[in-house]
Amino acid sequence: MAGFTSSDNMITNMSFSGKKWSAPFSKQFNPTAAAVANEWHTLFRGGGNPQADAIFDAGTNLQFQSVFDVTTNAGCIQHGGNIGAAGDDFKTLTSGYAVTAAATTVPCTIQLIDMLAFYRVTTVTTTTAQSTVVSNTFTASSSSGLLLTYANDWSAYQKVQFTTSGTLPTGLALATDYWLVRVSATTARVATSYANALAGTVIAYTDGGSGTHTLTCRLPRYSDGAGVQAMFFNPSATALGAGTPGLSLDYTNSAGTSSRATPTSPSLPIGKTAASNSHILYSGATGAGKFGANMPLQAADGGIRSVQSIRNNATYTSGSYDVGLYVPLIEIPLQVLGQATLMDFTQAMYPSFPRVYDGAALYWILKSGVATPANSLIDGKLNFGWSN
Repeated sequence: MAGFTSSDNMITNMSFSGKKWSAPFSKQFNPTAAAVANEWHTLFRGGGNPQADAIFDAGTNLQFQSVFDVTTNAGCIQHGGNIGAAGDDFKTLTSGYAVTAAATTVPCTIQLIDMLAFYRVTTVTTTTAQSTVVSNTFTASSSSGLLLTYANDWSAYQKVQFTTSGTLPTGLALATDYWLVRVSATTARVATSYANALAGTVIAYTDGGSGTHTLTCRLPRYSDGAGVQAMFFNPSATALGAGTPGLSLDYTNSAGTSSRATPTSPSLPIGKTAASNSHILYSGATGAGKFGANMPLQAADGGIRSVQSIRNNATYTSGSYDVGLYVPLIEIPLQVLGQATLMDFTQAMYPSFPRVYDGAALYWILKSGVATPANSLIDGKLNFGWSN
């Protein structure tokens, strides 16, 4: 795996061997409405460089959708492509800066995240728990390789594992990760690594196996769930309708324990009525049910491996929201208008040497310290290095 063994090793690789990448960014805050103090918003909804996403307000209700840096119209920050032969290595985020001159935007804090996957929820008037769609049964046939046919349109390069009531098709094994190479809305071939999936190198067809086969989606990175957080946010240019529902998840934690639930004490996270474009629904200044960006987890849980159901216990009268699964990487506090904040992630006590895995979908989210105007601009640069 990549990673630096010493300061000399870092200098040699980044300077002499050229193993580095710089990614400038220039993103607009919430493009439709101002924010009040202490709200969190996603910056991937705003224009700039990279462009606004066009994926989070699309797709089948409640279906698991993975996100990669190569996902079409994802609008994530590029970090230089894959460095591992199997697409499973990582770069190190070495430094970065951010600055804003937009009036009344500071103080604020921006946080870089790796967005792993999301569920789009359009049934916002349903007030009972709604089961997520994370698996399909499938049949196997031959078409330029082993071809799976199923019901849902899974994301390109979706990581999966297989189970069966009988015998899996030759070339597939239980408790083993594979990646789908999408052919159509209901078919895909199968690769043995992320890199093979990108290259179109797929498993040959030998037989269809026997019994009933099932594919189950897994997180594309951090698949054990360690450190994985969840957030509810508005992915649409249209504000959510009226309503202040309590928001909750039923999930499996990073230890593999199922039936974990969002704590109800002191309160469930409560969504803001008419939450605007990009707003993380339960964030805000004061009041019951106001929290930070991430959903509270049950006591002692270290992350989320998968989500079984999503609930708003009172109706939003219209609109849609997403439940995103992500890993926080770094934070940059901005205190002074027009003055850049520079962070050295190789020297700071925290975070230090944050890993950016192959395929990572990098985005900013922002916590407003003051009332923040729509379309406030924040720009800067991120620097990466690696040693393999």
